[in-house]
Amino acid sequence: MTFLLFKRKKREETKNTSENEKPPQPTSIPLSLKIEKSFTVEDVNRARSELRVSSVEKEILSESLTRLYEAAAEGRITPEERDRLVAKYREQLSKIDSVLDYNQKLISLYELEEARAELIKMFQEKFYEVNKKIEEIRRKIGLTPKKVAEVKLTPTPTPTLTQPTTKESKPPPAEKPSPPTPRRSKADEELEKLRQDLQKELEKLEQIELEG
Repeated sequence: MTFLLFKRKKREETKNTSENEKPPQPTSIPLSLKIEKSFTVEDVNRARSELRVSSVEKEILSESLTRLYEAAAEGRITPEERDRLVAKYREQLSKIDSVLDYNQKLISLYELEEARAELIKMFQEKFYEVNKKIEEIRRKIGLTPKKVAEVKLTPTPTPTLTQPTTKESKPPPAEKPSPPTPRRSKADEELEKLRQDLQKELEKLEQIELEG
């Protein structure tokens, strides 16, 4: 009687354990992400217009400063009059430079945010493309995922520059013959293409930052 009760209890525990264990969920990423935008398209168009106009104003004022010095050299105005007008125009140039700097940063920020959104969209499209092929192959060979591995998405830290230490130079070690390159599969080629596309987008972001 005791043996039958123990066997029944063991069977119930096994049943409860199997019910609690859920099959791994398919790999997925959010269908959409909330990305903040600092400016509207109208703001950026206005900034680009002000940037063009301010650039022309700066050219005119710079030419005016040159003409002031030429007029003073020709004796058409006194040095005091020249200095007074130069101070006036330099003050206007300083204000224009502030407007140019602000609008240029505004445009650069807008372009960076647009590039970020495009990068996320491209990654999402590539992810679903690769994930679809994975599910097709699993279905064809009748496999289901056995476990779920957590992938932590953490930013790569920026390497810090260290001062080189003076050490006695040693001869470089003898180079070992490199092993033959294994034949790449189609999946490897697609992953490499994804890395190249992401690298191009990152280089584009760096270029925008440099221009800003």
